[in-house]
Amino acid sequence: MLDLLDRREPERLAALNSYDVLDTPRERDFDDIAALAAQLCDAPIALVSLVDSDRQWFKAGVGLDVCQTAREGSFCAYAMHSADVMQVPDALADPRFATSPLVLGAPHVRFYAGAPLVSPEGQPLGSLCVIDHRPRLLTPAQRQGLRTLARHVMGQLELRQYARSAVAANDRLRAADRLKDEFIARVNHELRTPLTSINGYLEALEDGLPPATAATFLDRIRRNSDRLTSLVDDMLLAAELGARSIRLHRSATDVSTLAREVAAGNQVLAAAKGLRVVVDAELPVIACADGHRLRQALDRLLLNAVKFTPHGTITVRVRAAGTGAIIEVADTGIGIAPGEAARLCEPFRRGAEAERTEIPGAGLGLSIVRAIVEQHGGAVEVRSVLGEGTTVAVTLPAA
Repeated sequence: MLDLLDRREPERLAALNSYDVLDTPRERDFDDIAALAAQLCDAPIALVSLVDSDRQWFKAGVGLDVCQTAREGSFCAYAMHSADVMQVPDALADPRFATSPLVLGAPHVRFYAGAPLVSPEGQPLGSLCVIDHRPRLLTPAQRQGLRTLARHVMGQLELRQYARSAVAANDRLRAADRLKDEFIARVNHELRTPLTSINGYLEALEDGLPPATAATFLDRIRRNSDRLTSLVDDMLLAAELGARSIRLHRSATDVSTLAREVAAGNQVLAAAKGLRVVVDAELPVIACADGHRLRQALDRLLLNAVKFTPHGTITVRVRAAGTGAIIEVADTGIGIAPGEAARLCEPFRRGAEAERTEIPGAGLGLSIVRAIVEQHGGAVEVRSVLGEGTTVAVTLPAA
């Protein structure tokens, strides 16, 4: 029996910790229950005792000044596994407790009765107990009352947990509202700016312009149209990744070849800004990955690097890491302020320097990369120095 209880101890402790009640301040609702138990059972000591891994901690108590005692020799460690109220009429006559420090020393326990505190899932957490300094037994009415009060302790613990969950849910709702407002503001700006520009150029073209000027305007219309298309693509992909756990179609993928292809696809955009794209890739580096999804992630890393690098070089490195792979995209761009890197992996988050320099973007790139990589079981690390550049490292685990 004890062996079975030992095997279940990790689950029991997890259930206890889920209530987030250990080492919290006294609360009147629990104090009132302990006071009622002492009065009902005509006992000088009553405790709401929760049994931790190596101690019993008292959420409430009457007649005892300490807030915890060692679990070894604890009455409550036995009582919590009892099917009913456990009574010890005379602790000095009980071989389980006769040599316990709690019996031989303060608080000099002679009589003990404890009603188990059991979670709705059946996990024992502790007991509501009463203690006396003289041998005795509870009456049937007192036993029934102690059982009832123990159920009220569990009711308070459940209510406390529910209230905490409700607060957390409200916090998430408020965060979602803030994110929605940021989304509306960001997308409104990102959509209106190129649309206004396109409309202006179209109106000018309608008035008739020299061929060279018309060609320039058409090129600007095309670039703004591409910007809108890219924004819509990012929003649709972010919505797809955020709405559900995507299904990956994994296969042996040469990450080096994939990185070279993505870099080549962004060469024209980089060259238009006077940037060099360098690929330093071991061949081959094979990972078990969804090539299509991984291409989407790497493409956004390259686009981000080009967008935030006014001059210099973008370097793509690929190397094997055990049977996995590490891909790094390093730029010489504007960089990220200390402490911003983790925040920028959330949707619609942009760095202060990007806002200051008014570089367009919805703040979706890194969040898309992280979602895809984490679905692969990998990780994303952002290292950056403001004004010097940023390196984003993607680690793909072993197959």
